[in-house]
Amino acid sequence: MADIKQDLLSLQYSQNFDIQGMQEVNVDLELPPAAASLATVYGVVTDGAVPVADATVKLFDSAGLPYQHTMTDASGAYTLSGIPAGTYSLGAVKDGYLLSDAAGVTLTAGVTTQVNLTCTADASLSLGTIAGVLTVEDPLQGTSTPLSGGKITLQDALGTTLAVTYSAADGEFAFYDLADGVYTLLSSAEGYVAASTMTAVIAGGSIANVTMSMTVDSRTYNGTVSGMIRDNTGAAVAGCFVGLYQVVTVTGVSQELLIATTKTNDAGKYLFGGVTGGEYLVKAKLEQ
Repeated sequence: MADIKQDLLSLQYSQNFDIQGMQEVNVDLELPPAAASLATVYGVVTDGAVPVADATVKLFDSAGLPYQHTMTDASGAYTLSGIPAGTYSLGAVKDGYLLSDAAGVTLTAGVTTQVNLTCTADASLSLGTIAGVLTVEDPLQGTSTPLSGGKITLQDALGTTLAVTYSAADGEFAFYDLADGVYTLLSSAEGYVAASTMTAVIAGGSIANVTMSMTVDSRTYNGTVSGMIRDNTGAAVAGCFVGLYQVVTVTGVSQELLIATTKTNDAGKYLFGGVTGGEYLVKAKLEQ
């Protein structure tokens, strides 16, 4: 096969001009260097035997960054052209198929290179997914914020627990590889109560997007204050009076309000439960 000729200098043209009679015309042209020859890569995407039509074929550069992509035709064939010489990798994918193994290729200027790719069908990719966000609703403020670390339980139509997951920092969670059917989602988190249960339907491998809401449980969404009372010798003081004071500011004046009292046990320990948010201090004394 004869060598294919390559441009060295690009085609350039002059302005139009007229010649009359014996007129002399001088035309000078400056030819710029021809653009560097570009490479082409082509091939066929199959499942190992049968061509895969409408698959996405993507070309990545040497740093792994996407450079160019195309789709296969009815016969599974693809072509990517106009590519600078260099080292690349190729991958192909289609719904219901796993991403093909990366195929490395070094492309040479002006050269066409064949790279065939194999996508493996995966039945699990035809199953459904439930994706959601767990939030905390504040009816008084009218706000909704993501809840991290909430437990999400997935049950089937018979009430059988199939899976459990926990919401991420942004409240997101997901269940995948789900067969068609009706599912119930339950949420739980310490200090919160679920606003309601959530039902999701998967049909034909569909994706269901849901938002689950919780509200603060005023009964349990509280803190505790505990400690030990000792005398000046370091001995535990049993039966000692302990008061919990809340520090409040009224018209710019700070006040200490006694809100709860208790006594230490035989080990000198005390505990206040159900303490709501705020500023506090503890005072203790023992009388004869």
